[in-house]
Amino acid sequence: MPKITLTSYGAAGQVTGSCHLLQIGAFQILIDCGFFQGSEENYRRNLDDFPFDTAKIQAVILTHAHLDHCGRLPKLYAAGYSGPVYTTTPTAKLTEIVLADNYQIMKEKTAKYHQPLAYNLLDLKKLKNNWQAIPYYQEQKLGKNISFKLYNAGHILGSALVEIKAGDKTIVFSGDLGAKNMPLVKDRDYLESADYLILESTYGDRDHVDTKEREKKLLETVQRTVLKNSVLLISLFAIERTQDILAVLNNYYERHLDFRVPVYLDSPMALAATRVYRQYRDWLNQKAQDELALDRDIFDFPHLRITSELAQSKNINLAPGPKIILAGSGMAEGGRILHHLARYAPDPKNDILFMGHQVTGTLGHKLINGAFDFDYFGKIIPVEASVEQIDAFSAHADQQELLDWLAHLGNKPQILLNHGNKEALENFKKKISEKLDFPTKILAQQEEIELK
Repeated sequence: MPKITLTSYGAAGQVTGSCHLLQIGAFQILIDCGFFQGSEENYRRNLDDFPFDTAKIQAVILTHAHLDHCGRLPKLYAAGYSGPVYTTTPTAKLTEIVLADNYQIMKEKTAKYHQPLAYNLLDLKKLKNNWQAIPYYQEQKLGKNISFKLYNAGHILGSALVEIKAGDKTIVFSGDLGAKNMPLVKDRDYLESADYLILESTYGDRDHVDTKEREKKLLETVQRTVLKNSVLLISLFAIERTQDILAVLNNYYERHLDFRVPVYLDSPMALAATRVYRQYRDWLNQKAQDELALDRDIFDFPHLRITSELAQSKNINLAPGPKIILAGSGMAEGGRILHHLARYAPDPKNDILFMGHQVTGTLGHKLINGAFDFDYFGKIIPVEASVEQIDAFSAHADQQELLDWLAHLGNKPQILLNHGNKEALENFKKKISEKLDFPTKILAQQEEIELK
């Protein structure tokens, strides 16, 4: 049996930048190659050379289309990689949308901070030409006694758990594990066993609000816009979160025809992603498919207004309240949300709502933690509006859901924790020990671990 080693070059001791190199003898597999997000210092890490030889990598496997998992894939090709990227078809489609949007944000940062681009349009094209799309549960051989399968991670459309077989060893990468009972995607698959499990810990230190309450809380905030004649600004991740919220609003507006507050979907990226959700509706859960059978489009409803052009986005400002604006990016690090925040955050009558995890250092994290103001292209904008967060719409499993998923494993694998801040990682490691008695280690950046 050849020597097997794992080295993490991202998402080790922090949430973002997922990048794990698995070496089985001479065969090298890279699982994810994501963007670092958060502080400006963290962002600059995306510009650094890879600390491994990209030309020696023989396969790349992508778990899903979120930027912190896919963001540096084009940079791999710029650095000499020329092989395939294995993933599901919806993930490939969504990743192209995410990376095209990120390219525009990078150009904004280049102008503001005089930084080079992490990748260019040619690199994006090389990635597009090297997708190797495979369905769930299909064995994909990579080399002698090396193969893998993808399972449904239940996180976003097309997201995957990766089960790698190397001789008699089974090594599983969770990617991001999904929460249960989400509005659109199917619940995650359970696996029977593993020898090693690289497991995310984003919410390893806490549980979400009861999922039964998430729609109630959202709709109460929506209804307040009428009472206050105000603006509700929702900062959204373009993939999954936007589609979840549109489905909830669709149900509400179609059942309450007298509710006429306009909803502006002001995110070209979200609009493109929603088209992919429509295209791959058979990947959605049964409830969503049943609703689609009755309602031809659960992502459209009375008073929803799509603003794809910049001029349309600017015209939102001319519309009187009450109104609801859905805009990206989800952590308020770029995109049209910044312009809306600059306009509506100074008014105490307005509400700002974040839907999911905010990485430390991002503007979204600063705002939910009580920032009094923020820098808008050199202008200081005061924050007087109410700022709230609804974690229950997060596509990540919370602590109890992670423990529940682990408990279904028929053996006691070695757990290697990634994708979490220090508190989440240490808390979750302790919980796993107390509840399941699984051997658990927290991954460290660039630490080589032999998987014996």
